[in-house]
Amino acid sequence: MSRMATDLPHGLDLAKWMTGLPPDLRTAPLKDLAIPGTHDSGSFYQDKSFDLSPVGQQLTDIIHDEAVQILGLTVNDVVNSWSVTQLDIGFTGQLNVGVRYFDLRVAWRESDNSLYFVHGLYGMKVETAMLEIADWLISHPKEVVLLDFNHFYSMDDSHHKHLIAILKDKFGSKLCPKTIAPNPVDVTLAKLWENRHQVIVFYNNNEVADHHTYLWSDWEYIHSPDPNTHEISKLIDFLDKEACTESKFNVSQAILMPDAATIVGNLGHSQKTVLATPAMPHVVRWLSRKRSGSGRHGVNIVIADFVDLEFLLAVTKLNYT
Repeated sequence: MSRMATDLPHGLDLAKWMTGLPPDLRTAPLKDLAIPGTHDSGSFYQDKSFDLSPVGQQLTDIIHDEAVQILGLTVNDVVNSWSVTQLDIGFTGQLNVGVRYFDLRVAWRESDNSLYFVHGLYGMKVETAMLEIADWLISHPKEVVLLDFNHFYSMDDSHHKHLIAILKDKFGSKLCPKTIAPNPVDVTLAKLWENRHQVIVFYNNNEVADHHTYLWSDWEYIHSPDPNTHEISKLIDFLDKEACTESKFNVSQAILMPDAATIVGNLGHSQKTVLATPAMPHVVRWLSRKRSGSGRHGVNIVIADFVDLEFLLAVTKLNYT
């Protein structure tokens, strides 16, 4: 398991970075904070013994069995290599190093009647993960997390009800209700602390979200444009051209996306070695030119693959510049 230390220079403890913000930022709208996040947050672990997820099945058209067998691999090996996007530190590990925005994709697995986080393969059970986050929040009462459930696979109304029941059971009064403000971007840490709310849930199914007071519409309140490129120069150019809007949380996707040729040409390699690791220094340099808040040079939420301490510090320190 990969590990990252949380005792950092400059007196910044990433496990409690929200708790330690200066008074003016505690009363600033959340849209004006620089918040680190992870892309495909639940994909730090995937079970290669399971069947492919609905997402992974889309990759089989470009992965040729003969080429995979020559390398001594299975299709699941290749799918795993190109769909794991975070270090194997779990949700607790991500929280400890400062991640506060989680990009979540969920699927119902019929064979065992359970909800899982997915990318190419099935990962951790949703219920287990939510309990892990809830337990961490108990010992960090002034830290706030944004859970963005933005993709659902093989889920009908009964499965959504099951997911909502999990959220209610694990978080209870920690869930931030819509009654707190007309728009969640205007909510402040001080207001959340006053009401002992620590979890803001975004849900990319308006029919479901409209019927629950603590589910905020992902479509209405999250602006998260996809750079959709495997080239570093195009990624940085895309990020530079994106300006933060005032009425939504703005997610800067500092990620590279492999195309078919990239995967086929690198079957024995991975998302991390081919794309994420080479991109990270460029992303950190890009962050050094930014500031927290809206406008052309502002950033709000920044997500990346295989986040490291340099990235996490680069984002959180924007709150002090």
